[in-house]
This record gives sequence, structure tokens and C-alpha cells, in this order.
Amino acid sequence: MKKLLVLFLLFLLTSCGQKKEKDNSIRVVSLSPSATEIIYSLGAQNRLVGVTNYCDWPPDAKTKEKVGDFSFPSIEKILSLKPSLIIAAGPGQKKTIEKLKNLGIRTKIYHPETLRELYDSIIDIGSILNQTGKAKKIVNEMKKEISQIPKLNSKKIFIEVCSKPLIAASKKTFISDACERIGLQNVCDFPQSYPTINAEWLIRKNPDFILLTGTKEPDFLALYPFFKKSKILAPSNIDIIVRPGPRIVEGLWEIRWLITKKK
Repeated sequence: MKKLLVLFLLFLLTSCGQKKEKDNSIRVVSLSPSATEIIYSLGAQNRLVGVTNYCDWPPDAKTKEKVGDFSFPSIEKILSLKPSLIIAAGPGQKKTIEKLKNLGIRTKIYHPETLRELYDSIIDIGSILNQTGKAKKIVNEMKKEISQIPKLNSKKIFIEVCSKPLIAASKKTFISDACERIGLQNVCDFPQSYPTINAEWLIRKNPDFILLTGTKEPDFLALYPFFKKSKILAPSNIDIIVRPGPRIVEGLWEIRWLITKKK
């Protein structure tokens, strides 16, 4: 009996040691600013060994080793960091992702197009980084706060991505889904995620608001002076709106506040 007890205790100690070693071995390179923000929100930034030049939030992310730009990061630099996991955003990174996978590096892609998919991404990243409890808490807090944002009634919105040419975010995008959660109806219902449209089409749609995510307000109005300034929503920080991460809560509150100011 004593011998069995000793063996059981040795098993527990070995298992705990293996788990700790496994936790410490997770080395993440993030090719996604959104994923970088999620990792920091989970308090798992010690696992983060490399990020892109665009991973700039929170400020500490700027101190991490840089692997290059978003679309074409340096494979050589990534390999030098000896990652056990690459987290990518998908669109615009296809060639890089293929190369990394061919090299046998575990690569996870997160490109949420809805708030629900964002919640799932946070939970999944939390699970990988052994922060499941923290991830669930973050998601629950996000859901609670978004539910508290006063909803709008039948207000139409156009979400600008680029002004020249005029490119929109359709209903198939994350930012559109997020806006719909506070009662805004996207007038752009195209099969493409980011269609190029013409100003005449937009005039006919007559949205109540135009959300600028790619252009400054004076520049947009200089190109399209026939739109009233009262329609324009120009957020002070675009990143909290377009990045699918925990800060979307702040982004939706800002959109709601900007709309309140227009009344």
C-alpha cells in the first residue's frame, strides 16, 4: 500500500512538471494586431516572442521583437525566434501562412467576421495559452457591456474603408456585424466583403450616417462635398473599431457617442 502511494505521488509530481514545461514551451509569434491585443488582455504576453510592425497596442507590444510588416513578414526572422505557434489573420497573408505550414510550424488563423466569431477566437486563444478562465471572463464582460449600449432604431449606416476609390465594408464584415448589434443597418449588402461602389449609388441609398475608417473627415468631404457634414462619423481612434479584439467595446461606445452628438 505504501509503495502504491509513493508511485502515485511520483506520478502527480511528474505530471505537474510536464504541464509546467509544456506551458513554458509555448512561444507565440503574432502576425495579427488583433491577436496581439487578445494575448495581452489574457495576461499571456510572456508567451509572445514576436509581432508585426503593426502590433502597437498595448504600448508594451512595441517592445516585442518585430518580424516585419503584416502581409510579408520575414520568414527568416520568425524562424530565429523559434516559435511553437504562429497566430495569423488570414487575408493578405496566404503566401506567408503556406510557407510556415510547409516548414512544419503550427499555425492558427483567426479572422472573425462577427462578434460571435470574435468571442470564439478569444476562448480558443485562451485555451491554447492555458488562460481559459480569463478568456471566458473577458467574453462575458464584453457581452454585458455591449448589451448596455443604448440601441438605435432603424438608422442606416455606410461604412467607408477607402475614399478613392470609394470602398465600403459590406454586411459580411466584422465592423458591420458589430454596428448592427447597436441597431445600425448597413446599406451595403453586396456579396463581396469590401466592394468598390460609386457615389451615385451611395446618394440613392441615403444613409443616416457615414462611418469613416480609412479617410479623415475633411478629405472625405473634399472628395464628396454633396454629403452633409452632419452625416459623418469620424472616430478618434480607428483601431478600436476595425480590429476584432476586446477594444471593440470601446469602439461601439464611441460610435454611439458620435451619433448622439449629431442630434
